[in-house]
Amino acid sequence: MLRASLLLLVLVMPFGAPKRGASNVPAQNAPIWSKKGITFPINCPPFKSCHTLRIVSPNGENTIEVTYQKSTGYPAGYPITTETASLQVAGFGTHAASVPILDGVEDEIAWSPDSKCFFINSNYNGYVDEIFAVHCVNEPDLGPGHITQQVEQDMARSFPPCEAVLISREQCTEMAADPDYLGVVALDWIHGSSEMVVMADVPCDTMWGGIMCQVLGYEIAVPSGKILRRMEPKEFAKEWQHSMAWKFRVPEAPKYKPK
Repeated sequence: MLRASLLLLVLVMPFGAPKRGASNVPAQNAPIWSKKGITFPINCPPFKSCHTLRIVSPNGENTIEVTYQKSTGYPAGYPITTETASLQVAGFGTHAASVPILDGVEDEIAWSPDSKCFFINSNYNGYVDEIFAVHCVNEPDLGPGHITQQVEQDMARSFPPCEAVLISREQCTEMAADPDYLGVVALDWIHGSSEMVVMADVPCDTMWGGIMCQVLGYEIAVPSGKILRRMEPKEFAKEWQHSMAWKFRVPEAPKYKPK
């Protein structure tokens, strides 16, 4: 498998550039999580060429450019030219800044409607470990980056792992101490770029016992990540299904140990 190298550039577009990037995006860049998102692979399949992708902001003034740069030596002794990942955001007349790549299977990007920020969704193996980051073009180092701490803490309180069936005491203690097992992805923007809606979930795997597949929705402030609204699955689906790239399904109730 070829390893993708991504270079994301925020550029001032010339007069007459298309106003939205989604209009000419090929089918392979269709969204995964956010209906407004545009996806691209982190790892190119062997012998496949990954083409440059340009995602234009709604006001037509900036673009995110995804490129792939070849290198060799990954893994050691691998006989095929590979590609290593990097990400940089820059703009004409402004500072350049490196942004950590979300090193997963596929990344998904969506601009805010006011063109001030964009989010990146990703996951590590195709169905768990979802993560996202927020980047704003006028902020130092294009922050704020990851803003999921409050959401993760609320999810861990809402679905306490040590009370769930089929989870060992040792495992649940580790989970309670560090809720990074939870997935959180961005779905849409609210009020320009000042707020956003995100989904948090416990992975759908039996190792998570009685709390597997549990989901909550949140509206959060940007850049603080402060929770403004917490939504149970049915309410979340009713309010935000229109922003999801898939048909949301309400999970079964969690199963806890008898008290």
